Order: sequence, then C-alpha cells, then structure tokens
Amino acid sequence: MEFSAIFPIRERCLYLDHATLAPLPQPAVAAVGEALRLYQQEGFWQSRELNQLDQKVRMLVSQITGCQPSDVSLFPDAATALAALFAGLDLPTGTEFFLAAEDPDEVRSMVLLLQRLERPATLLEPARWAELAHILEARAPERAVVYLPWVDAAGWVGDFPAVVKELKARGCLVVLDGSQAVPCRPESFPELEVEALLLPSHTWLLGPQGACALITTPDLRERWHPVFSPWRKPLAEGASDAACFEGQGVSPLVLAGWTASLELILAEGLVAVRNRIFAHQRTMTSFLLQLGWNVASPGASQPVAGIVLAQHPFFPAEEVQRRLQARHVRVGTLGSWVRFSPHFYTTLAELDALQKILSSL
Repeated sequence: MEFSAIFPIRERCLYLDHATLAPLPQPAVAAVGEALRLYQQEGFWQSRELNQLDQKVRMLVSQITGCQPSDVSLFPDAATALAALFAGLDLPTGTEFFLAAEDPDEVRSMVLLLQRLERPATLLEPARWAELAHILEARAPERAVVYLPWVDAAGWVGDFPAVVKELKARGCLVVLDGSQAVPCRPESFPELEVEALLLPSHTWLLGPQGACALITTPDLRERWHPVFSPWRKPLAEGASDAACFEGQGVSPLVLAGWTASLELILAEGLVAVRNRIFAHQRTMTSFLLQLGWNVASPGASQPVAGIVLAQHPFFPAEEVQRRLQARHVRVGTLGSWVRFSPHFYTTLAELDALQKILSSL
C-alpha cells in the first residue's frame, strides 16, 4: 500500500499526534464527496447506496471487533450513545454508576445527567489504570454500572480478565471505551466478556467525526429499553437487532467516510496494522530511552496499544511540541508529558528521521 497517496498529511509533516485529531485519509474524503454527489443527484431516500451505508458500517465494525452486525448500534457521538444506554437500562432502584474517561470533562456531563435522573453516579479520577485498579478495589462497587477505558491515555491496558471477573462477581455491568484500543488490541468483543463496547469513528479507526458504534450483548439488550424512536428500524424487531435502539440517523456523509476508512484498515489487514503499530511503539520507546527521556507508557513486557508517553530530560512538553512543530513533526501533550501516537502508515524511515531530530532538539 502506497501511504503517501492515501494519507496526504505525510506530505506536510510526520503526524504523531492524538488519533482523534488526525486528518482523514484520502479514500474517506473521496467517499464523502461521492456521498454528496449522490445526495445532489438522487437524494437520500432514492439512493440505494446511501440507504445501505449504516448496514455496511455495522458489517465492517463486526469484522474488526469480532461481534455480530446485529450487535452494533450507531449514534452521532459517544455522549448520545451512553445517554441512550444508561437512561434505557432496566436497573433496580438505587443502582450506582461509576464512570472513568481519559478526559473527565467527557463524562462529567453524563454524571450530572444521571444524577438529574436520580441515579447515583460517581466520576472516577484519575482514569489511569495504575490508579483505577486501586480505586475499584477500594470502592468495591456492587450491582453497579461501570464505564472504563480499555486503554488509558498513557497507553496502559487494563487487566480485563481480572477486572471483569471481579466486577461480574459483584453483579456489575461493564461498559468499555474502546476509542484508544481498536484496532490496536487483538482481543475480540466476545473475548472481553463485557456487556458493551463504545467505538467513536474518529480515533485509530480513521473515520470522520460524527459517528459512534455501541456494541452490546444480546443479554444486555434484553434489559435495555429504546430511549429514542428508531429512525428507520421498527420497534417490533426488538432486542435481537441493536439498530432498534438508535434514534436520529447518523449522517450518511459521515458513514460514507467511515466505511472507506474501515475498509482501508481491513484491506491492510488487522494483524499487519497491529504489528506495525507495536513495532513503531517499541522503536520509539527504545530510542527515547537512549536519548535520556523518561517513558511512562508500557514496555515490551506489558500489553501495549501504540501510545508512547515520555518526558524530555529538561524541556517542558509544550516547548518540545513547539520545537518539533517547527521541524514539521506533530505530537500531542498530556500535562507535563509528550504523547506520541504512531499509526500503521508511519514508516521506519520517518522514525529514523525523528530520532535524529530529537537528538538535536
């Protein structure tokens, strides 16, 4: 695959910033343009292609996560997906909600919404797995709904076999935020043994903003009542089809772009994508340590997800970011840390060039 033509950002800079900020690949942009053309010439309801985009996205998401297409609900964003799920669950009175996210602001409004619905809700901070494991052990939630990041902002992967086993033993429902994990982690949805998995479109999955897949188990859907009137699917289909929980349809333009991005990843191959990302992470971790940086992300002996969090020996994170930007390298920051997120389209030659740049900051 020729990455330069597919990812035009590579002509302007080495992109290593957060995946949620990444420019779109060319096939996604072209697909959005084609959807606009169909809108202009045929309109939505007359276009068979536009009408089938949601089904196509469900199928592609199922191929990437190992679920069934009927397990996938599509929403405009993660907040709407969580609101539809949390407000529609049939739960005993007094059931508690415990929520954690990379950015607490992302779930703070959800905590307030649940509290207004008279459902006890707690924001778990900080959302780092080193602390979360202790927080969950200390709070020992019973028969609660627990929303956790599969991978935290520093790239650490939760010990899900142990965490989920313990939470399920206490009668809890577990919902995972997979935005920083898929397709980097090899575990399929059934292997996670959680009740739900949230997948925003504009993350490692390279799609446009404006869509979010919520994957749920059939057992959970038996306890989930639709909050919205389905935009196209009749309520009669029931919990066997997760589409019955959707409300306003996601924009076909967004779905067209996301379809192209998912097809791009699948065409490259999930194993090849993961292996390349992991190899890039190992390479970057190695030369950052050689250059005297402090690395906070996991090493080769731990599960990884392609994120490298590191501190320069003496420059603040913002200064490193500014100096790299001047050399056409885009990175992120997280507090006092510099965050590198190499995707599969990053090349070894680019990482060699980055090492030379970092050695002369």
